[in-house]
Amino acid sequence: MRRLLFAIAVALLAASTTLMASEPAPAPACCSADSMDNASETSELSPVPKQKENVRVKFVIKKLSVPHCKRGPERCELCRNNSEPRWCLLDVDPPDKEMLQRPVIELVVDGERHFLVYDVIKSFASEEEARQFLKTSELADMHFDDQL
Repeated sequence: MRRLLFAIAVALLAASTTLMASEPAPAPACCSADSMDNASETSELSPVPKQKENVRVKFVIKKLSVPHCKRGPERCELCRNNSEPRWCLLDVDPPDKEMLQRPVIELVVDGERHFLVYDVIKSFASEEEARQFLKTSELADMHFDDQL
């Protein structure tokens, strides 16, 4: 019985293959003659300018919402409860920045836009406390970003 079913399956497969092979196969739209002619006329894309890695800033004081975890306030109750923006001292040149996954901020330094990973070092209760820390701190390469 199994041999009979196997023989029928092989016969059906062979019959359907010949039917498909006899039909003309339409060319995909991406490989039509017109698109191939146009492809040879297409110039190279301009290279993406590389972002300078030498941002002369090590620490940033910025007001932001610090997530509790990667899931964010949409899916995490602790993130939702702590989603109020607050002033924080951030290390924007943390060790092993290529090896660990971290949040990213946009920072404008000397008119140039940068996207930097960060670690939160300290949280401040108010803007006045953050500005006082900026004045009294001995940390070098610090930037105060008052844009939210």
